Amino acid sequence: RGKGTQVGGPLNQDSATAGQLTAGMSLLGVFDGHGQDGGTVSQYIAANLPPKIANIEDTLRRAGTKAELALGALTDVFMECHRELCDPSSGVAAFISGSTGLTVSVISDPGSKRLVVANTGDCRCVLASKGWGGKLSATQLSQDQNPDRADERKRIEGLGGIVGMVDDSGDPPVLYSPDDVEQNGWDLGPARVFWEDGTWNPPYHQFFPGLAMARSFGDQCLDELGVEPIPEVMIHTVKPKDKFMVIASDGVWQVLSNEEVVGAIAGQESDAAKACEACVRLAAEKWDNQGGYRDDITCVLLTFDPPA
Repeated sequence: RGKGTQVGGPLNQDSATAGQLTAGMSLLGVFDGHGQDGGTVSQYIAANLPPKIANIEDTLRRAGTKAELALGALTDVFMECHRELCDPSSGVAAFISGSTGLTVSVISDPGSKRLVVANTGDCRCVLASKGWGGKLSATQLSQDQNPDRADERKRIEGLGGIVGMVDDSGDPPVLYSPDDVEQNGWDLGPARVFWEDGTWNPPYHQFFPGLAMARSFGDQCLDELGVEPIPEVMIHTVKPKDKFMVIASDGVWQVLSNEEVVGAIAGQESDAAKACEACVRLAAEKWDNQGGYRDDITCVLLTFDPPA
């Protein structure tokens, strides 16, 4: 296993974890904080979620390859962690700050391994497998939960929220629907979640709150609009052709394709930390070439060698 990270703004709000939870299960995770106290939120989740997942090992084992059987237990522990985070006793300001989170529980049995991927937000898990001629292919094991994803948009709007993009070139800025943006070919950045009035709030100099993901830990101000950390779950049985798996925050995926990430790591898997740093460095270069803002970048790698 290996980890790599690089700061985008003044403070890195990403957190990551990789370690053995029990004798038969290890866990890897990446948590991407946002908002003024996003770093504190992501640290809280990285520290408090793994023990809760350890407690449901038996359920995850009984699920086998059926993701729907693992979903209930993972939803329970994700939501429990969210509620404890949002309770004043946590000492964390999570009303308008939050974090995404993607965990992979690696369940080991004699001669086999299963990956239980649980995602809330826009971190991503990608599997690298060797195909014909020894060429590596990239398979995405998670779905990005962006607000303009059709099912996520329908869910949020059904609860009274607005999904849109902001054109801030004028005064005041204008909020457009994803349909208008697509039809006109505008580049207004990512779709975001707003309260139902969609009005401009001069004291805050922004529409409120403008969250760029459909699910997250924290962000208590959007609970009523369904922005909660209910994970999507996928289970993969590791095969001899599978070589490594990478989890990264969206600071990687915004500028690199799945194939580019696999290519950056390929050939360096024997030194996981070095391989992660190569991926992080390539993403940072892409951000720098674009100029201006650079998102925080975090990468965690798990290799399957020898094959399970």
